[in-house]
Order: sequence, then structure tokens, then C-alpha cells
Amino acid sequence: MNRYELGVIVRADLEEEAFRAEMERVKGFIDRFGGTIEKIDEWGRRKLAYPITKLTEGMYTFITYQAEGNTPKDVEGRMRLQENILRFLTIRLDETETLAAEIKTAEPAEVKQPEKAMPESVEADAETDK
Repeated sequence: MNRYELGVIVRADLEEEAFRAEMERVKGFIDRFGGTIEKIDEWGRRKLAYPITKLTEGMYTFITYQAEGNTPKDVEGRMRLQENILRFLTIRLDETETLAAEIKTAEPAEVKQPEKAMPESVEADAETDK
């Protein structure tokens, strides 16, 4: 099983009850397609980077779950049909964590010192001027 993180932005103009119903629907999609939810992180109302359908704010939620490889595609297919979901994005955490570990353990690149820019004859003239 792979680990995934699903970021969901829901319309901020929804009432609390409608927002909760929308999130339950998303969790139901994950369960229906064989996923197991590990963690839900609700960030709440945030300003959007750019207007989406004339809205400037959205309710951000991040769901971490485990599932087989085809589950994210199925979940996203269902979420596309939801009118109250403005944007969503799924990333595979296994690849992200592996890449982060590789970056931490990588050896720093050798810094090559630049060679002297002045020719020796110019250096000799500079020393005699002192």
C-alpha cells in the first residue's frame, strides 16, 4: 500500500453543516475505493492565491491516507463532479519522503576556488607599485 496526501479546497461561503457533509463525502470516496484514512488536518478558511469562480477564500483540508495505486485516480474522478470543491491535489508521500531523505544525506558539492584572474606580469607590477 502507498501513502497519499489529498489537499482539498472547498467553497468558503458554505455553512458549517454543508462543509462537514462535503468532507464526509470525500472521506466516503476514500473508504469506498479501499483507502484507510490516517490523519485529517483542517486548516480552515484561507485566502486563495487567485480568484476561483469569483471567490477569494476557501476552506483548506488535508487528508493523509493509505491505499492501492488506483485509488487516488478513482477518488479524484468522483471529486471532479462535486460543485462545492474548488480544487484538489493528491501527492504520493512515499516518493516525497524518499526524495527528502536523499537530499538530506547527499554530500555537499565541492566548491571550486576561482583561479587568479590577473596574469603574473600584472601582479608583479602591482607589487612594485607598493
